[in-house]
This record gives sequence, C-alpha cells and structure tokens, in this order.
Amino acid sequence: MTIEARMQNLVKQTADDITACGNACDTYAKKRLIVKVIKGSVWESTLKTYIDIFAKRRKDFTFALAIHTGAGVDDANRKLDTLDHKMDAIMEFFAKAISPEQQEMAALVQRKGGPTAVMGNPEALSELLKFKPTAVTTATKRGEREAPQHSSHPAENDLESLRVELFESPAVAIRNNLEVFERKLKMQQREFAEEMLGLVHHEGDRVIDAVTSGPHDKIIDPDIHEIWKEMRWRGHVKARHFVLALRDYYRQQIDVKKRARGENLITSIHDDDEWALEWININRLQAIAEAFDDDASGFITIAEVNQFTSSRPKDWSLLHWLAYWAIGWQMTATYYRDKVVELLAKMFAMRPKIHNANTEAVQKYLLTVYRRATTLTSSFICTYQDDSLKARFQSYVDAEEQRLREGLETVRYDIDAMDTLTLITGPGRIEKSLFPLLYLLLKRDFEIFRLCQKMIIHKDELWDAADTIVWVFDAVVYRHNDLEALFKQQRLDPVQQFKAYASELFDYWHDDAKFLSLENLRELEWTEFEYVEENEEQNVDSKTILNYPSAVHNLYNIPDDIVSDSDALADNDVKSILGRWYGLIGAERWPITAIVSFCFHASADTNTYEASDVAAHGTGYTIHGDYTKKDDGTIEYNFSRTYIARLRKTYFTGTLDEDGEKLSGSWGYSETEKPYRFIFWKNVSPEILIARPPPSEFEENKTKALWKYALTAAHNEVRRKMFSWSYLKERRAIRKEYLELLENESNNLTTLADLDRFAVLDRTATCEDVRCFYVLSDYQRRSVPTHLANCDTCGERIHGARMICIQCRAKDTLDFCDKPACREANKTREDITQTHVPTHTFVKVRTVLNQTRDIGKLLRMSDAGLERARKLLDSSAEAEAGSAASDNDGTELKTETKKVEGPREEADAAGTGADVKVTALTCVSCSSLVSYPCWYCIDCSADARVFVCVDCDEKNGGVTVGDHLDTHSLVSCKLKVAEDDTEKNTEQRLSSVEGKLAALTAQMERIEKLLESLAVSRSS
Repeated sequence: MTIEARMQNLVKQTADDITACGNACDTYAKKRLIVKVIKGSVWESTLKTYIDIFAKRRKDFTFALAIHTGAGVDDANRKLDTLDHKMDAIMEFFAKAISPEQQEMAALVQRKGGPTAVMGNPEALSELLKFKPTAVTTATKRGEREAPQHSSHPAENDLESLRVELFESPAVAIRNNLEVFERKLKMQQREFAEEMLGLVHHEGDRVIDAVTSGPHDKIIDPDIHEIWKEMRWRGHVKARHFVLALRDYYRQQIDVKKRARGENLITSIHDDDEWALEWININRLQAIAEAFDDDASGFITIAEVNQFTSSRPKDWSLLHWLAYWAIGWQMTATYYRDKVVELLAKMFAMRPKIHNANTEAVQKYLLTVYRRATTLTSSFICTYQDDSLKARFQSYVDAEEQRLREGLETVRYDIDAMDTLTLITGPGRIEKSLFPLLYLLLKRDFEIFRLCQKMIIHKDELWDAADTIVWVFDAVVYRHNDLEALFKQQRLDPVQQFKAYASELFDYWHDDAKFLSLENLRELEWTEFEYVEENEEQNVDSKTILNYPSAVHNLYNIPDDIVSDSDALADNDVKSILGRWYGLIGAERWPITAIVSFCFHASADTNTYEASDVAAHGTGYTIHGDYTKKDDGTIEYNFSRTYIARLRKTYFTGTLDEDGEKLSGSWGYSETEKPYRFIFWKNVSPEILIARPPPSEFEENKTKALWKYALTAAHNEVRRKMFSWSYLKERRAIRKEYLELLENESNNLTTLADLDRFAVLDRTATCEDVRCFYVLSDYQRRSVPTHLANCDTCGERIHGARMICIQCRAKDTLDFCDKPACREANKTREDITQTHVPTHTFVKVRTVLNQTRDIGKLLRMSDAGLERARKLLDSSAEAEAGSAASDNDGTELKTETKKVEGPREEADAAGTGADVKVTALTCVSCSSLVSYPCWYCIDCSADARVFVCVDCDEKNGGVTVGDHLDTHSLVSCKLKVAEDDTEKNTEQRLSSVEGKLAALTAQMERIEKLLESLAVSRSS
C-alpha cells in the first residue's frame, strides 16, 4: 500500500477535526466573560475533547509513518509515550492559563452561591452584567485602551440575551455557529490565495540586495529611496518633515523636466501625472501624513513607507497614489457619506408604510444604528470636486467597493466578531473603508426595510443586521481610543486634534454632548428624502437578501419522519421507540404545556436515539436517550430534553405498553428525582388526542372516560370535516381566550385561575394551534408601541401613548404615561428650573420616536401647531361671543359662523359667498364643537384644521377619520395660565382662607358666650 493511500483518509479526518476545533474555539471566543465563567466547566470539557482528538491523530500519523518507513514498533511506542507526556503538560498549562478578569469574575460568582445558583437568580445576573473587573479599571486609570463592550441589545434586553447564552449548551452553540464559521474560513482561504497571487511588482520598484545595507536601502520605491538617502534619515522620520521633503522633491523634478523640454531626459514624473502635483501641497500635508502614518504616532517608519507604496494599484504611479490620499479619499468618503445619509433618511421616510408586525424590529434597528451613524456623518468635513478629478480615482474606488461587497456576500452580511470585520476590510485604519462599508451594509438593510412593507420578517433579521453595524462602530471605538491615547502621550489636546484628523471624522464621536443636546436637536434639521417605491430597484429577490426564513414560513416545523439509515441499523429495543410521538406532560396541573410532538431517530451508534423539534412557544429543543434492561426483562427508556435557550433541562424515564403504542412514566428536573407524570402515544393524531379526558377521570371511572373519549373524538371529527359553525365558533373562542392569557403572561399578570385555564386549553388545542397562538400573540405585541422612555412619575417604561411636556426646558424631555395619575402629577427634576405642573402643554405621541432624529422636529411642529390651534380657537370663541352679544342686542350679525363636520379640507369652500368668515371648529370624530381644552393634530396639514375632543381621544385611544390616523401626534390646547396670575390666585385663595378662619373664630367666640350665659341662667 502506498503512503498516499495509507494517509488519505487520515488526512481528511484531521482536516475535518481542525475545522470542527476552529469552529468550537470561534464559538467560545465570542462568548462574553460572564458566560465563560459560569459555563466554564462545561466548555472546558468540550474543548479538552479536541486535545484528545489531536493527540490521537498524531499517534495515528506517527504509527502510519513508522509502518511505511519500516521503523520499529518499539521506537514508535517510545515516541507515542513522549507525546503523552507533552499532552499532559499542555493540559496543565490550559488549567493555569486563566486571565485575571476571569479569575475575579469567578470569585464573585462563587460568593453569590456558584454557577447553578447564579443562573437561577435574575438579580445576581443583573449585578454581574454591571461588573467591571479591577484589571480593566486599573488600565483605564493608566490611560490604556479599554475594549468596547459590544452590545446591540437595549439595556432591558441584555439580561434576556444573557439567559439565552447561559441555557444554550456548547454542542448547540457550536452547531449554530458552524455556518458562520465556514463562511469566515472560506474568506480566509480566498485571502490567502489572493495574497499569493497578488505579490505585485510595481514598475520601477527597487530590488533590495542586502538587508544589512543602510536604512534607505530597505525602501522599495526608488523616489522615496533617493529622498531618504539624501536626507540621511535613519529608521524613522517625523511625518511633517517627510511630507515636506516629498513635496520639494517632486517640485524639483517638475522644474528639471520643464527646463529640459525637448531634451531626452528621463524623470520619475510622467506627463500623465503632472496634474497630481496640484494636490501635493502644504494644505494637504495632514491628509498625506495620515496615509503614511497608519498608527498616528507622528513618525513614519521604513515599514510604513513600504506598506504604503506596495498597496497602490498596479497601474498607478506613486504620484497618482499620493494624490488619491491628498484629495481622492476625502472625495470618495464624501460620496459614500452622502449615500449613507440618503439611505438612512429613506428608512425613516418608510416607517409609516412598515407592516405593524415589523414595526418594533424596525424601531430597534434605527435606535441601534442611527445615533452613532449620524455622529460620524455629521462631523465629517465634505469636499466636492469636479467630475474630471473624480474619474482619475474611479477605477480604484470601484475595485475597493467590489472587494468589500464580495467579502460581505461571503459572510452573508453577518459580521459576528472583530476578526471577521478585519477579514472584510483588510489591515489598516478603519476610516479608510468606513463609509463604503456602512453604505454597503445599509443598502442591504434598506432592501430588508422594503420587504418589511409587504411581508412579516423573522424577528432576528434586523437584529443581526444592526449587530453587524455595531461591530463596525466597535472598530471605530478601538481606533478612537488608540488615537486619544497617542495624542495624550504626545501631550496634545485630543479635542483640538480630532478637529483636524481624518477630516474631523472623530470630532463628534469624541464629544457628542453639545451636538446631541436637546437644545441643539430643537434647532437641527436633518436631511429629508422622500421614499418612492417606483423609483427603487424592482427585481430584488428576497432569498438573496434575507438570512432567516420569513415568519410565515417559520410558523410550523417541517416533520422529519423519514426513516434514516441509522433507523434501519438500530437494534430491536431502539427500533421499538422510533417514530412520531404525541403526548402530554403534567405536574401540579394536567397538562402544564401544550401537546408535545417529536420524532425519535436512531443515533449514529445505533444503540441510542435522539430527536429535535420546536415547542409550541417557539423554542427549539433536542432529545437524547438510551435504554436499560431490568432484571425482570422490562426495557426502561431514559432520555433528556434540552432547550436551546431559557428553559431548564428535563429528564424522563418510561416504559412501553404491550402494543408499543404508549410510552408512560415519570419526569423531573434532575436525573435522580422525577416526581411528575407523562404519557406519549404513537399513531394517535393530535386532533384525536385533544378529545382525551384528563387522567383524573380515568382513575375515577375508566369505562366512562373511554366512552367520553370515543364520543368526543368522533363528534369533533364530524364537525371538523363539515366545517360546522359550532366547531369554528369553538376554535375562535379558544384562540381569543388563549391570546388574552398570553397577554396577561407577558405583562406578569398571570393568576392561579389563568394557569388552570391554560391547562384546559392546552389539552383541547393541538400543538400546531398553540404554536399559531404564540405567533399571533407575538405579532400583536410587536404592533403595540413601546417607547424608548420611562415615565417621570411612575418610572416604568411607557407603552401606548407618550406624553411629552413642551414647556419645560430641560436637558432631556419630561415624559409621562397617559394614565391620569401620571400626567396630572407635579414633577421636579434637577435639570428644570421650575416645577412641572399639569397645566403645562403636552404633545401626545403614539408612535415610537427616534430621540436623535425625531424629537427636534416634533418639538418644532408642536410649537407651531399650538400657535396655529390657539389662533383658530380664539377666533372661533370671539365669533361665538360676538354672535351671542348680537342676539342679546337684537341686532343682525353680518359675519356668520359655519359648522363643518368631518375633515376640514373643504372648510373654506363650504359656505355660500363671502359671508362665511369663521368656521366653527368641531371634533374630527364626533363632530361636536370643540373649545379649550382639546387636542390638535400636528401631522395633518394646516388647512385640514383637525381637532379631537378630549372624550373621543380618551375613549378610543386615538381616532382614524379620513387622512387623520390614530397614530398622529396631538398637541394639547389649554387656556393660557400666566405664572404671575398663578401666584396672584394663590395669594387670593390664602387670603380667603384666612378670612374664613377669622370669621369662624369670631363665631366660635359668640357660641362660647352664649353657652356661658345659658349656664349662668340655669344655675340661678
């Protein structure tokens, strides 16, 4: 046998093991610190498995080579023993190689009762989330860079995402990460291939003969070599001096060329490159220095010079390359920056057209992305040059965009770690490709937004898209922190340096307090773009855009009941349990969940069995089991169910009946204690199973229960096939009640009576029905606005309508619930100069605002709308008062008042002739006359003059009439109460109280005298 034949399978197995190990390490590396500590023992055993695998593979290689080369078996065994000792040393090293942060976190977990206790204690997990290791704090004090805390989750969802990670087993996490890791591996392989093929030798590059020559001899480019040699620089030079010397060198070259016109003189400047000299000037010194000085140290090294010159396009001269970084990069960044602004503006313009079920996902995406994106786009200094200059750089710009696009397509636009981002952007500064990268990511997300108008997307689709962009922002944080530390080391003011570096890209990022202050947002007007569907690309395939199946396709799990190869090879005892099972699980109540459905398959070893499915509430799970034979010959099946998130692992032990159609036994949350009961049936459809009475009825009278079971099943079958009205009405009632119970559960309002009703409904609805109920409940919750603000009175998150005071000038808005107790409360806060009182003017918002983009426009519209509404109300009141006065005087009023019902578009034309001067204002809903207090719509056009009376708004939670929608924002119209009038009224009330008290005192004195006189008269 040849060495190739002997080693072929072994090499393939080893390659697969390396991929699997890399995937496991990649999965573990992406876990947050708290997960690594709490789940450390589980992950340790998982990763140790690969050490054992590679040790075995090395032994296999050694043994195979020993046989092929004819080496002695004893010699091979000695080598293998040595290998075992080395592996023991590696294992010992891994046990000791724990970071100080991890040790500190582990000690804190132990003080709180250990990993198991912490996993079941939400308060402890919340405290651990806020924990910052001492090592990080110390590094911050020393001015060292602190890694950004990656999180695309809102703070209230961070605990939930942590619980998902903690309850996810390593096997499931590794399996879920495999597809992402394979994309990353594919990208690395492509990068290695390109690196081998892309060793470009530019025309004119020098060949370095000896590494031991002078410093200038290490420089590849001949022009810079001559400059470095002439200036007698050593290993590095100040960036400013280098750029000035470079400018002077090229000026000298062009002067020599001009003087030698007509002569056969060879210079380094081609005629086609003379245009570039215009941009190599003192004004562009900063930009050129940044291009060479990648680490922003203020010095340019020989390595940086060689890196810069070798990275230029193959057909470009050095002068062309310098001109690109002098002006071309800023031009390119401006182009992509404007594209980013346009895409974000269109996303906001699209919000009213988004399907209600997708609204929450869209709002969370914009909350995560917009603030930081606009901080970058707003601080960047743009430059606009003529198209002829742009054309000189277009080939490189297009090539770079294509390179980034191919990288993103390889990973399916899902950046899961910083190393993935580096593979896409390449080495060097993030600012080089920041705006093109953001543009490509937002362009794909914009297409998802378009799909959100007409289909319900998976809830994680935009979540992952936002998380991908957060990784880009994390790279910006790294770069900013590096620059800030360097500026401080050089004793430079970071504030002033960021106003010059990279066209001021990091200026607002460094300090956004003034830029994002409420006062500035009141005046700031963002760029607006109208979204027109017809103007966008129409042939977009959703399959190429979405990474998850749509919500409709994900509603039901596809059965996997096909017999596998392992099923056919399984032993007889395992074959008895294989197939589709339906059943119920009970505890204090029967049942405690909806009908369970799964299909057992034999595992690869044919002695065990497994299953995987999705529970009715949407959480996936896996089942693994084996069996044991007891002394009496009974086969006992033991299996465990592990959820991918949140829920505890459960253990089952049961036996089959004589027909092998029923599996019953006990279950619990530990392998040793199983106090609860379960029953599973094979070949019994869930439509029949829902007719089965509870076990208590079988225990009381089995015959009666069986008759009831048969009659109910037959009756249900007939009604279902006939689509009878009673059957449809019953299903509708079950659905409505189940949705009400789920709403109570989501609001933490579940009672014992609700749990009893859950038990009844769970055994009268199929698992598919209950799965549908959970999906419908999720869609309903998505459509209810959850504002990104807490009530300043009760402190709770605001749902439904959000009341914002537009009179109190504060650092942040004063927000209130639409509950009377909250909106009618007085409120003091450190950032307001006077007490907020209920008489202040509110704007009522029923859509979720993006605080950065929307709040300023809302406040401006509220002020303008309030002024407009008061003029209308005052004019209407004056007209009514004049009409009443004329009626009392008996005179004829020349100006009539016309009452117009419904929308106000035709109000001005509703009268006859010019006699109609004032239109009576009515509620858009009930058409009754309105006056102070009332609501005025600021989203409808000014000509519409849409008012809503207080009663209609309170009763209906917003009204929809014509063009006016219940989601429009309303400003409250109240009579003006001047502050001095308020003080005067207070003094008057106090004086009145004092006068009444004085009168009461005098009256009491008269009563006392009267009583005394009565007492004297009786005694006499």
